[in-house]
Amino acid sequence: MKKIIAIVLFCISVGLAQVAGATGYTGASGAAGTSGAAAGGNAEGSASTTGIRTPFFVGAALGFGSGTGVGSERGLGLRQIEPMVGVWYPGFGFVRVGYGFFDYEESLDGKNDYEIEHSDFDVVLGIHLLGELYLMGTYSRVKELSDLGDVAWNEWGAGFGTILNIFSKTMLVAEVEYRWVLDHFDPFLEKNVNGSRLQFNIGFAAYVF
Repeated sequence: MKKIIAIVLFCISVGLAQVAGATGYTGASGAAGTSGAAAGGNAEGSASTTGIRTPFFVGAALGFGSGTGVGSERGLGLRQIEPMVGVWYPGFGFVRVGYGFFDYEESLDGKNDYEIEHSDFDVVLGIHLLGELYLMGTYSRVKELSDLGDVAWNEWGAGFGTILNIFSKTMLVAEVEYRWVLDHFDPFLEKNVNGSRLQFNIGFAAYVF
């Protein structure tokens, strides 16, 4: 069920991004047509601000990572499908929240496989440094549910990212961060574990107005 919800939310975010991008593109084309006789400097200034009325955005990202969850240490792979919303001031910074889902299987003593329902609530703060490059800090509340037991823990992260503008209102996002996984009980290993991992995010964001 969580997979279905995640896919639906992801598709809704994609649809909103396409609408926002198409609207922004049309607006930019119209603005260019009506100001064709204007000076070059004025045209460039108009184009740079076309389409964005408020800093609110929606988006979605695929999160890839490795490291400590429950059970044996997981290799590099998909960890979450995460719709997100937030506020992004171009050239300054952003705040966003997201709720990701992803299920996977973990074996116990190489015999029985258990399905684990993974979810995480993320709060991310980013500050632009040079152009499209930004530093980011993350807090995550992670939950993993299985027949062996339910567990939750906190993660803190720090990293950097960059954006690529593809329309006046839509941009692609690529991020890399280092995550500190705080102490939690592992029902598969039957002991407390902690550690660290890498997280790679690839996604998009689109201004809604």
